[in-house]
Amino acid sequence: MLQVPQLWLQRLFWRSELALLDAEQMRDCGLDPTVVHDEANKPFWRD
Repeated sequence: MLQVPQLWLQRLFWRSELALLDAEQMRDCGLDPTVVHDEANKPFWRD
């Protein structure tokens, strides 16, 4: 039963961390800044 809230907290944490990266850092990691922006702005309850 605690798995869902824990998953939501993990998503919230990682999405907020992604939001801290600038476009150059994203590209250095092989990430598309547009995709990262979309992911970082998703609500925590969405996969």
